[in-house]
Amino acid sequence: MKALALSDFAGSEGTAYEVAVEGESVELVLESATDLPSSPRPEGGFRLSFRGPAEPILPQGIYPFRAAGLDCEIFVVPIASDAGGTIYEAIFN
Repeated sequence: MKALALSDFAGSEGTAYEVAVEGESVELVLESATDLPSSPRPEGGFRLSFRGPAEPILPQGIYPFRAAGLDCEIFVVPIASDAGGTIYEAIFN
C-alpha cells in the first residue's frame, strides 16, 4: 500500500468519506488538510481534520476510509464535539 501524502487530500475539503465500523458505515467529511513542514517523514507530514455525526463517536483507532479514487486506512482520534458533530484528527508526522 502506498504511503499517504498531503497531495492525496489537498483540495478535497468537503469530501465525504465512508468509514466502515463494525459492519456499519459512518460518514466523515474532510474539513481541512494542512502541511506539517518540519516532519522528517519522506512523504511529508500533514494533519487531517474530519467532522462526523454526534453519534456514534468512534474511539481512536485505525479505520478504512473510502471515497472516489481513495481507499486507505487512517488512524483517527476524536478531539472535540460541538453542535455540528464530532471532530476527528489524523496526524502524519
